[in-house]
Amino acid sequence: MADENSPVYSELMEYFASEALISARPSTVWEVITDAGNLTVWESGISAIDGELRHGGTIRIKTADAGGRSLRLRVRQLPGEVMTWTSSLPLGLLRRVRTFTLSPQDGLTHFTVKEQVSGPLAGFPGNTSPDTGHTLNDYVTAVMNRAELLDRVS
Repeated sequence: MADENSPVYSELMEYFASEALISARPSTVWEVITDAGNLTVWESGISAIDGELRHGGTIRIKTADAGGRSLRLRVRQLPGEVMTWTSSLPLGLLRRVRTFTLSPQDGLTHFTVKEQVSGPLAGFPGNTSPDTGHTLNDYVTAVMNRAELLDRVS
């Protein structure tokens, strides 16, 4: 128990999610979300990417809603099933984790994207955006459109 002279840090957490049932194979959806060379071609929300989307890799991305800033993200994958992009500040002051999950469902793919922002600085302006939920919905819709188009062609 902290005494009245001890600093008390409250960890805030914000959570956003979007999901869709996609008429495409999980392998096609996985290809869409991990093809770094094409993420800037379709409506992914990413305007620039440097690095490879592979397990243990690091990428730098720019998005329209990041105000021109580059975000450095650590990539973790269980290929074909789950991918996470993580960024954090030292001492756990701010941590952002975006998780992409694919699961087969009756010949379709259930695709979910969740973003969790946590740490003592999570509640400060600029660290979360009221548009994050909308941004995730747009991303999931764009993945669905691209995967369904590619799966139809292949």
